Amino acid sequence: MNAIFCHRCRLRRGSAASRAVRISACVVGLVASATASAVTFTDVTAAAGINHTQTIPELIQGLPGAAFYSGGVAAGDFDGDGRVDLVFTRLNDNDILYRNRGDGTFEARSSTAGFRFPTYTNGVVSGDVDNDGDLDLYMTTVGYTRNYLYLNDGSGYFTDAGVNHPAALASAVTRSGQGASFGDYDGDGYLDLATGDWGNTVADSQSRLLRNLGAAQPGGFEDVTAAAGVNVYRGDHTYRFVPRFVDLDRDGHADLTFAADFHTSQLFWNNGDGTFTDGTLAAGVGTDLNGMGSTFGDYDSDGDLDWFITNITNDPQHPGPFGGFNRLYRNDGDRQFTDVTQAAGVRDSRWSWGTTFFDYDNDGDADLAATNGYNGAGWSNDRTYLWENTGGVYQDVSVASGVTDTLQGRGLVHLDYDADGRLDLLVVNHGAAPILYRNEGGDDADHYLRIETQGVVSNRDGIGAWITVTPDLTDPGRRMVWEIDGGSSFVSQNERTAHFGLGTSADPVDLVTIEWPSGIVQRLYDVPVNQTLRVIESATATPGDFNNDGFVDAADYTVWRDHQGGPAGSLPNDTAGGVIGAAQHQLWRDNYGASPPSAVTVPEPTTLTLTALIAAAFAVSRRR
Repeated sequence: MNAIFCHRCRLRRGSAASRAVRISACVVGLVASATASAVTFTDVTAAAGINHTQTIPELIQGLPGAAFYSGGVAAGDFDGDGRVDLVFTRLNDNDILYRNRGDGTFEARSSTAGFRFPTYTNGVVSGDVDNDGDLDLYMTTVGYTRNYLYLNDGSGYFTDAGVNHPAALASAVTRSGQGASFGDYDGDGYLDLATGDWGNTVADSQSRLLRNLGAAQPGGFEDVTAAAGVNVYRGDHTYRFVPRFVDLDRDGHADLTFAADFHTSQLFWNNGDGTFTDGTLAAGVGTDLNGMGSTFGDYDSDGDLDWFITNITNDPQHPGPFGGFNRLYRNDGDRQFTDVTQAAGVRDSRWSWGTTFFDYDNDGDADLAATNGYNGAGWSNDRTYLWENTGGVYQDVSVASGVTDTLQGRGLVHLDYDADGRLDLLVVNHGAAPILYRNEGGDDADHYLRIETQGVVSNRDGIGAWITVTPDLTDPGRRMVWEIDGGSSFVSQNERTAHFGLGTSADPVDLVTIEWPSGIVQRLYDVPVNQTLRVIESATATPGDFNNDGFVDAADYTVWRDHQGGPAGSLPNDTAGGVIGAAQHQLWRDNYGASPPSAVTVPEPTTLTLTALIAAAFAVSRRR
């Protein structure tokens, strides 16, 4: 992991002079933002080595009409080398793992990734179901009688857990499998699973809630749909496209949502005892008529997650039976939502599928994208939409930003495939090649912080961890939130890394708070920007870990340096005591390289070479 340190002359935190400097910097930032060049995206699909077709029409003849809905991808580090890879599902063809080479290109693997024969896969999500330190895969199918749980050996080679595994949901019923979601709804530290299914009768529905058997049988599952109270449907068929575990009321329990067709979207509140209650209508959601894609983000920057669902916008010339438009539900707290679709400017986007909130311009708010595709009468050649968030109101900047595809978009994900701190966009097209849009940035002035989580008491992926970034503690009302996600948008899954745009300020972030699913809370102080920070869950304080990230490393030296002269107790994990100075520096030196007992690996110093560390320590000693 690389980090860029930008150390400005900083006055004592909280002083009037400090606040004046920061206000001045904010004014300059606003002026710079107003004059900055627009962020542009470039189609780099071929250059990146992505060259497959999702499916060939001749290969899916005879499959149900729901095959038309297919086209999924999952983004994640499947071989453990620190780079985000891609797994694409395909119909009647081999699935593909694209291994990220780290130079902006990918290497395609099928049989060498364990995908040795054609399948009928559609939706895909990843998660460490057995807590062994690698990402496993779950895939739904269309026109087939089972789903797939693939177990990872750690190198990116997957083994089918088998048709007899409960997660396969094998039966005589041909399903139209859609999205899936991992999440720890019962808080036992193991990932549970929810699946989507479209068009089957209630009696034959493959939309199920599967509980991970946990310590007794890691990666084993049991069907608890009925026992948990999730067997509540609207009508005699199920039309669920996108399940997602998400803690919408912030009570520490993962709730469950479904974006679904024909006015059947639902919100289930987690009761905290292994059961759920359908709270859809009381919460003010579920009014979308043809919900398809689903994403959660804090669009209005008030510290909670709002819900956006893609829909169908009727063509004026072909009113048809559809309509209802997109829905943006603003989270008002107390389990209440308000429909703000019209006011936010995201009502219409044609026949939309995959969608995602993501801060593509690193300015600190949640932008939004949605892909399109139907090519029926009135919907020909619809493009992907990219909306820029301008104070809670969205502006369509698709064409101006270079997002101009007009193919049959289905899945859509954001990821930073080239590790440059700018979020890229990937569209999966049904019956065609995908499109990878590289984020070229604008004036490159805006900074970022990326956070990866590793659970210890919580599930290994840290799915469900709630992260709050407060850039400046003198302005505590300005904060950004992110929940680590184990779900899909529409048959696809974003990278799991939390990404925070920080605007033009290069100052370290004052405070990062991570609330783990276990209830453990970690606080990290003075976190340098422009880095990907891996945080391991720990309830054990490590002396000298002044930024409280679980490791005593170069970053802690920087925190000590910036706090010299500060009062006793102003540094976390300071067992030396007294005014911050030489004793704390010695504490850091004595514990350099230490980590919590639960840590599996200790990362190398990311910002200073060992030689530079020794030189820095020597220089400090001489100044004494």
